[in-house]
Amino acid sequence: MQKINVLIDCDPGHDDVMAILLALANRDKLNILGVSTVAGNQTLDKVTLNVRKLYTYLGIKTPIAVGMERPIIRELKTGDFVHGESGLDGFEFPEPTVEADSTNAIIFMREKLLSCHEKSVLIATGPLTNVGLLLRTFPEVKDKIEYISLMGGSIFKGNVTPFAEYNIYADPEAAHIVFNSGIPIVMSGLDVTHKAYITNEDILELERIDGKVTRMCAKLLKFFTKFHTNEGYKNFPLHDVCAVMYVLNKDIFEGQNLLVDIDTSDTMHRGRTAADLREWVIHENTNTLALLDVDREKFIHDLFAAFIKLDKELI
Repeated sequence: MQKINVLIDCDPGHDDVMAILLALANRDKLNILGVSTVAGNQTLDKVTLNVRKLYTYLGIKTPIAVGMERPIIRELKTGDFVHGESGLDGFEFPEPTVEADSTNAIIFMREKLLSCHEKSVLIATGPLTNVGLLLRTFPEVKDKIEYISLMGGSIFKGNVTPFAEYNIYADPEAAHIVFNSGIPIVMSGLDVTHKAYITNEDILELERIDGKVTRMCAKLLKFFTKFHTNEGYKNFPLHDVCAVMYVLNKDIFEGQNLLVDIDTSDTMHRGRTAADLREWVIHENTNTLALLDVDREKFIHDLFAAFIKLDKELI
């Protein structure tokens, strides 16, 4: 089977790390062209350091590129209230020895996409600043992207506001470029990510396995769930993992093709992924497959299998 070319644009981030691990464990299926970083869950220097620390700990490396330190127009509002001071609190990583390969993620992504004979999938798990600038600056890459699998948005309700999910809210102008690019979008929004959850019992299972990766994941997830527990959650969504999992196993998801637009206003609707849900309106051209449901048991099984596979590889 021919490998799928993927570029991962992210802001690690606890759930970003879980998504990266899922991709790394499936290098027999995915040709990971590289990972680029963008400010979001924490500042750019911190999320980039997190990738470098993760790769140093694993002894695994794909190319790394450093992206944008702030949204295209707006001021950066980080998600440190969820992810902590480092953006990846909860586990003591070694000092990094892995360095970034490029300090210009936009050019890096262009070169990687154009170097491939086949089309690639662009996976985005943070604010869409890098992706939006890539598509606006180098529109020729559009023909090299099969689709964009992103974590962001929500059809029915938001998290950072009643209407908006954080990644889209953080840089709605970039999201507007992406959703109007003509490239097919697969949107893992809050509608599906809250069904792709992990439980305290699942985390205890990772602790019992106690491998190099499973042990790290258990400690990271224990910190990650603190915020959600304080907010009244009993289950804990692994948002970003969905964007990678879809590329690997589409069959466990259900979704709906919709016409989605991004609200770039300064009203309370800023960052809203507005979808036309009127049954009587026929849209000849939809732009987004909005994922709405997932087989959670299969989702967790495949994710844990990936962690255990890496445990065995890193012995």
